[in-house]
Amino acid sequence: MTKGTLAFLVIAAAANAQTTVPTPEPVGPVRGENVAGYNIVNSVETGYRWSTVGGNLDSYRSQVNYGDGVRLLSGFFSMNSLDGHGRFFDNLVLTAQGLGGDPYESAILRIEKNHLYRFDMNWRLNDYVNPGLTSDGQQSGNAFNTSYTAQDDDLVLFPQSKVKFFLGYSRGVQQGPSITTVGSLDASLDSFPTFSSIRDARNEYRVGNEVQFFGIKLNWMHGWEDFKEDYSIQTRSPESPVFGGATTLNSFQRTNPYHGTSPYWRVALFSDHKWFSMNGRFTYTGTKRAFVLQQNGLIGGALGPNLQLVTLGTGDRPVATGNLNLSFFPSSKFTITNSTSVYNVRTEGHSELIQFANPVGFQTQYFLKLGIRTIANQTDLNYSLAPWLGFFGGYHYSDRLITNILDPTLPVFTQTNILHAGIFGVRIRPVQGLTILLNGEVGRSNLPFTPKSDANYHALDARVQYRRKSLMLSAYSQANYNNNSTSLTAYSSHARTYAANLSWSPLRWLSFTTDYSKMHLDTLGGIAFFQGGDLPQSDHSLFISNLQTGNLGIRLAFLRRVDLYLGYSHVQDTGDGRNNPLGSGFGPQIPAFQAAQTFPLRFLSPVGRLSLKISNRIRWNVGYQYYGYHENFFTGQDFTTDQAYRAATGYTSILWSF
Repeated sequence: MTKGTLAFLVIAAAANAQTTVPTPEPVGPVRGENVAGYNIVNSVETGYRWSTVGGNLDSYRSQVNYGDGVRLLSGFFSMNSLDGHGRFFDNLVLTAQGLGGDPYESAILRIEKNHLYRFDMNWRLNDYVNPGLTSDGQQSGNAFNTSYTAQDDDLVLFPQSKVKFFLGYSRGVQQGPSITTVGSLDASLDSFPTFSSIRDARNEYRVGNEVQFFGIKLNWMHGWEDFKEDYSIQTRSPESPVFGGATTLNSFQRTNPYHGTSPYWRVALFSDHKWFSMNGRFTYTGTKRAFVLQQNGLIGGALGPNLQLVTLGTGDRPVATGNLNLSFFPSSKFTITNSTSVYNVRTEGHSELIQFANPVGFQTQYFLKLGIRTIANQTDLNYSLAPWLGFFGGYHYSDRLITNILDPTLPVFTQTNILHAGIFGVRIRPVQGLTILLNGEVGRSNLPFTPKSDANYHALDARVQYRRKSLMLSAYSQANYNNNSTSLTAYSSHARTYAANLSWSPLRWLSFTTDYSKMHLDTLGGIAFFQGGDLPQSDHSLFISNLQTGNLGIRLAFLRRVDLYLGYSHVQDTGDGRNNPLGSGFGPQIPAFQAAQTFPLRFLSPVGRLSLKISNRIRWNVGYQYYGYHENFFTGQDFTTDQAYRAATGYTSILWSF
């Protein structure tokens, strides 16, 4: 498991108990008010948010990133025609969240006129901060502080008819400053930090149509996507290397325009009958890209003096996919499903790398083509022997061909990978409200493409759920085993996951929710890498993760005016239980690799939210949440100088309807 995956799980756990989301309690008349032939429902929550942060501010901003200030925490407005025959529209719904400075802002608008049109707009703004990985007590010299704005607009004409038309437009822009590292073409030289400004823009236009005839639904869409990435790096003042050293970067300049288009077609066909159903989909994208990278610099010290590099080329990346799904229903107890899919992608063009560096001179590298073609088929059966007992099983097959042409002087590389897999399961309902699901999968692949690809694997899965009135209990267990080997190395993994969940509302004013999960993962892979011109193949990498996640929430309502929520989230990965961050004496012999065999971390977050009903139209709200994050990735890492942080966020707001 990567560090990014662990950070995502931490953020997801925090979101389960997040106080910074809009207050869920209602305000105003339940059914709204009738005005001029429309029913109107509206509410606005506005207030002030505050935060305090100790420890690594960049780490906090990359995971939470809430700050101080006045916010429109949420807004909701709807108008619905009472008779379905409004003058200009019959339904209008507008929602907003986090406007005014939150790192995650959004606004959604839907407006429609029955039988004539429906328009949807979705706008989002995300602040993205990536401080870069800290390794061995040193910053990597890479960082991002960008914002990403996206908007989707979709118009449907005659939405309730058998012939409808689609028009759409989407735009996404990422922009902001960043710091990146550059190095010379000689690997023995150091890396240097440089400042750059990022601006990536994507525009997409689409048009489509849907027609229904003789029980068949045909849907097609044609779109054009333009992508543009333009940024430059330039420095004229001397820069010291990231990790120290005798050299300096006296000047550096890089320009890297990267433009492309991706026109595409999507076609879908649907047909449903009493004993038979069919659906098929086909997509084709003809991506074209063109790029130029020019780089030159002057390095001081005894290892200089200069470096130059030019990379340019054009590329085509056509992608075609198609699938056909057939379902048969011989009886109410028996279902047969067959699916055939085809995937074909090619990356081809003429790209070349030309570089010059003292004392190496000129070097040139080419790339011509990489193609992947996959054909897959799967057949699944589902049979209900009795109302309380059912069986299901299936056979899955895939054939993947990989073709690579790196240089016209080299032979064409091809590899075919064939996978056979079988699944079997049983569904049991012994008593009312109780469901037990058991299934397993076994697969065999003759020639995996990468060490992590599925080869000889099997997976076992068990789920139990019990539901009675307001009580819901569930438990889950899964085990995955995979063993693989390639021409250079070998790989095996073992993952076990356990989870349980409880949701219960014993009283009208009291409810509980809690869940717990544990995932154990260990992977063992061979390491093949170049060192001093040699290719060592005798070392290995062992990674161990023991990730546990728990959440608890209690909601109470008093006197129909006070709503109180208390929660707690805890995420912890104990890794291999080592006391020495440099390793426990196992794994690879290389110290830098041995220190990265696990990634211990701990995250905890208590939360509280209080909502007081002042009147039928007004609520006063206050919320608080604490964040505590700590990781122990290398020797010398401490709370104040590394990735760990502690933070408190809170808000007070008024939720009102007018």
